Amino acid sequence: MIFNYLRKPTPSNLLGSPDAFRYYESAMFSMGWWTPQKYKILYYIAAACIMTWSVVYLPIGISISFLKDIRNFSPSELLTVLQLFFNSVGLPFKVLFFNLSSWRFHKAKELLGKLDKRCTRLEERIEVHRWVVHCNKAYLIYQLMYICYTISTFLSAVATGQPPWRIYNPFVDWRQSRQNFWIATIHETMLMLCTATQTLLSDIYPLLYGLMLRVHIKLLRQRVERLCTNPSKSEEKNQVDLINCIKDHKLIKEYTQMIRPVISRTIFIQFLLIGICLGLSMINLLLLAAFWTGVATVAYINGLMLQTFPFCFVCDLIKADCDHLEMAIFHSNWLNTSRRYKTSLIYFLQNTQIPIAFIAGYIFPISTSTNISVAKLAFTVVTFVNQLNIAERLKKD
Repeated sequence: MIFNYLRKPTPSNLLGSPDAFRYYESAMFSMGWWTPQKYKILYYIAAACIMTWSVVYLPIGISISFLKDIRNFSPSELLTVLQLFFNSVGLPFKVLFFNLSSWRFHKAKELLGKLDKRCTRLEERIEVHRWVVHCNKAYLIYQLMYICYTISTFLSAVATGQPPWRIYNPFVDWRQSRQNFWIATIHETMLMLCTATQTLLSDIYPLLYGLMLRVHIKLLRQRVERLCTNPSKSEEKNQVDLINCIKDHKLIKEYTQMIRPVISRTIFIQFLLIGICLGLSMINLLLLAAFWTGVATVAYINGLMLQTFPFCFVCDLIKADCDHLEMAIFHSNWLNTSRRYKTSLIYFLQNTQIPIAFIAGYIFPISTSTNISVAKLAFTVVTFVNQLNIAERLKKD
């Protein structure tokens, strides 16, 4: 069933960490990112067509339309086209970065499977199940938000009698007849639904990776807190438990290293684009847009914020989780243990003192404060435009 990966946990039928990507993988297959075992040639042909249409044609079509019809655009239409243009220019790079590193996706899933093997207690497996459901819900929420933007822009176009995004179409001139208008509008809407899904795939995977990283750090912290608390365990068994925790931490670090390069490049591009696109959207919404255009712009702004803010917030939580893990090691029951145990514990503690962090483009940290700083640029642009009355001048022209 379609909602099978949103089910409540039952002891006999629990989901594992790799199941957090089930809906994501289905979308990957539909967009040409996931090669099946059979009919590979047909799939490659279909994938090439989809990629060319939604990733390559879109920025080219918008550029041609912009140069050809710039004199006919209203100020609100001009900003709508510009905000889409900048986002569409960044999309090919995000798609390219992920597909070149798709092997990291498979390797990360394998590492999550290894981490699941350490979840021997029922409550640990139930906790993993819950976070897997959270990841699948997050994907569906993202999908809904991106579809809402596309549909709201389509409704805006129908209300105003203009194509939604004015994408250049060499085969249909929407101005010639009402039929051509509907053909062009439906074509643009289908194109944007496909492009929105491509954008979704490149936007949400950092969040899914980050959420699953958090749950395994949390479970490791709980195992550390249980060290040397069972009086029936021998010193040798306590040593084995500590060594297993150290191995778990090593797996978590390996998982982080596996996903870090892809996330770094993607978030860097998003940070570069979000300030520009958010600024254009805010100007359009506050100063120029009519009601239906404003509805579509609000949906677009929500999509922009979803690109970076949730993962930036998760990065802050991951840093806090690492601090809690470090404190759990220090406050664990080690006072009456052997010298060998204490030596291993010190080694473990030293390794955890380097927190897990992600750097956008290896330049600036991915965090909520960085995201807010980038968003402030948009409001600065809006204030500048408002102070100079640029919007009023555009309306008069």
